[in-house]
Amino acid sequence: MATLGRLVPRMRGQEFTDHERETVRRQIGRVRAAADWLEGAVDNGEFTLDEQLTQLLKGE
Repeated sequence: MATLGRLVPRMRGQEFTDHERETVRRQIGRVRAAADWLEGAVDNGEFTLDEQLTQLLKGE
């Protein structure tokens, strides 16, 4: 959240290519997946790195 607070003001007026927008969307998807994994881990108390999270962290 702190990073967004610093990043968003710097993005004002910035134009992005289609490729750049797609890259940002892909990275946002990775962040969402990691947040979903963390939420599930908190709920069930299991914090072992499963295969899905390992692949996510590697960028696969």
